[in-house]
Amino acid sequence: MPKQFSENKKLEWKSLIEQQRQSGLSVRNWCQKQNLVPNTFHYWSAKLFPKELQTNSFVELKARSDEVSLQTRGLHIRVGSDCDPALRKQLLAFFVEAAC
Repeated sequence: MPKQFSENKKLEWKSLIEQQRQSGLSVRNWCQKQNLVPNTFHYWSAKLFPKELQTNSFVELKARSDEVSLQTRGLHIRVGSDCDPALRKQLLAFFVEAAC
């Protein structure tokens, strides 16, 4: 189960992230000046400001096996070549819907 954080903690980190963005400094340098751990900063940045997936961008994949593995937002599916084609189509449609 995902860890729950107080609204105050979230607001505090949103403010810190905005300060860093406006500072013009790299995350590493800004965190060093603020006595913050860069990995913690990146964690909160990803949690509070997730990057939007571009639905109309594609990446060409070269098959290395008969298996397809997809992962996004904590969802991971792996479909082998022996999977029923109709089921494969349903799984991939579900994955696309979950990713949006």
